[in-house]
Amino acid sequence: MAIILNEGAQVTLHRTTAAGHDDEGGNIRVTAGLLVAEIPERGESWSLRFAASHYDTEKQIAITKDGICQVSRNKQVITVFHAPTIVVRFKEREMEMKGGVKILAMLPRLKVRLETLKWHWETGQLIGGGKVKIEGERFSAIADGLEGDTTLQQISLVGNIHLTWDTESGDRK
Repeated sequence: MAIILNEGAQVTLHRTTAAGHDDEGGNIRVTAGLLVAEIPERGESWSLRFAASHYDTEKQIAITKDGICQVSRNKQVITVFHAPTIVVRFKEREMEMKGGVKILAMLPRLKVRLETLKWHWETGQLIGGGKVKIEGERFSAIADGLEGDTTLQQISLVGNIHLTWDTESGDRK
């Protein structure tokens, strides 16, 4: 797996610009950046675009604001995540999305909303916290939490689960 902080002059949104550096603490502020995690064994790429970020070089933690994370598998977008705050912990190999996470899964077509979501990129494990709301093509669901595996492309609702089927499609409610 490779973690790359892209620097380039394509579009302003993609350019990584160091706005400031604190020599004592090893802190770097970045505006309008793109962080890419590639997982070749799964043919997967996670691209995190953000408006602003603070990176602690000693702890190897990046805290981004207004992040959009796009997941591609075999060069096709499969999922898009939006979160006000995304924390990337490089030593722990995890990304935590906070503050009201919105997920759009392309296949199957799902919209998911939850308070927090943590992804361990080595194992593919997902853990979602807070109330989870899911809207599918023929159902909607509310649950206490979410667990999943990006490697297997599976999610499970946990805790108290309320599932509603779309009665117009002939399914039961």
